[in-house]
Amino acid sequence: MPHHRTADSLIPTGSGVIDAEHGAILDLLSAMNAGGPLGLAELTALRHEVAEHFATEAAEMAVLAADRRDRHEQAHRNYLAIIDALLDAATRGDPPTGDDANRLMLWFIVHSNTADTELVEAARRAGDEPPMISMDDWLDSLDEADQDALRS
Repeated sequence: MPHHRTADSLIPTGSGVIDAEHGAILDLLSAMNAGGPLGLAELTALRHEVAEHFATEAAEMAVLAADRRDRHEQAHRNYLAIIDALLDAATRGDPPTGDDANRLMLWFIVHSNTADTELVEAARRAGDEPPMISMDDWLDSLDEADQDALRS
């Protein structure tokens, strides 16, 4: 029996763009899980929304450690591969089941509430770090009185 989810299932990440994209994807998944159609059009729309969302996240992933970024990107590739397999099956006349829709929903919620919240938090921390300045730049920024004081 499918577990129906709502937007309340997602933890806000704190990124307006990512949270809005999560909401749009969750709307598609919720329709599929509420007994809506699970055909090519719905899967294609889901594939499109998810791919665009993953591209948004990819732009933010530079702040993650390389191993964490690789795992996050691999998770995205795996999820898209699952959707692609369901699209291929639907094209052959074997539409996804409610269980398939439920698995897509559960993966998305868990991933959003863990990896994506971590991504946004890492980006926030990276943005809060003071910029690094070279000693030469710092010295150049001093006015002449400050420079004279340093020389004496």
